Amino acid sequence: MANIQVFEYQNNKVRTVDVDGEAWFVLKDVCAVLGISNNRMAADRLDDDEKGVSLIDTLGGKQEMVIVNESGLYHVILRSDKPEAAPFRRWVTNDVLPAIRKTGSYNAPKLTRSQLLATALIAAHEELEEKDKQIETMKLKVLFADAVSASKKSILVGELAKLLSQNGISIGQNRLFDWMRKNSYLIKDPKRSDYNLPTQRSMEMGLFEIKETTIQHSDHVSINRTPKVTGKGQVYFVNLFLKSEKQEPTVPSDFELEVKMKLLQRGMKQTELIQAVQSDTGLFLDDSYLYKILRGERKPDKIIQSICKILEIEQNTENEPQM
Repeated sequence: MANIQVFEYQNNKVRTVDVDGEAWFVLKDVCAVLGISNNRMAADRLDDDEKGVSLIDTLGGKQEMVIVNESGLYHVILRSDKPEAAPFRRWVTNDVLPAIRKTGSYNAPKLTRSQLLATALIAAHEELEEKDKQIETMKLKVLFADAVSASKKSILVGELAKLLSQNGISIGQNRLFDWMRKNSYLIKDPKRSDYNLPTQRSMEMGLFEIKETTIQHSDHVSINRTPKVTGKGQVYFVNLFLKSEKQEPTVPSDFELEVKMKLLQRGMKQTELIQAVQSDTGLFLDDSYLYKILRGERKPDKIIQSICKILEIEQNTENEPQM
């Protein structure tokens, strides 16, 4: 029976099997982490050389269970649209595989081109995801820069709607009032005397203040109460709306995947590539600029030619970054 090691990922047991010096993973455990309910379907989508069967000890005794090798694992992760896929993959590559190799029981197999491409695609997605988060944070800071001065004082809900419009959110005063009522920021029962005034939760969060205006009538005095959005509330609502805006998914270019694959093949870090390109061209290059080149946002011929030369990439119109 195969040698089994058990790892734990966020309260989930992940069993690995040593097969001829190579680490294989119990597919059922992987699917449980990734939220994939149909293990059989996941197995059917894999190539024959990426899956196998092993006798595994279970509570019900020894059972034959489907196992997948490192390449198969990457393909299962790649096909998963669950948010857990990326951190699980990082856990496997950063924690599990190094731990297995440390024992001397696991020798990293030489991956084929398609397997390297799958690995590169996952890595590219993770890097793009992280870059997009950084860019989005910068966007929030830039878009809200015009609102900083206004945030020092309280404004009317209608003025907040204009502020949102300036930041690319299409919404008017009436729609904003309606949204705030539906989301329990304002009282929504029209029969109540405090209709359209902030809820207790909103007041406790410091999002609103109430402006009271005394109106003198011929026979009595009345008080008009108006909700005003505080500076804290302005920052809160603008950021809330900006973060909820849907972003177009980012797809890595063929050129980027080729670069990532070559880096993996050579065991070369991105920083080492940047240093080599700078030495070769004498031009400035950093992570941010390289990211834009790989995505096709910038096309400096000399740098692209240098990257292709260093990584031995055949330069053609198919794998060049597209604008």
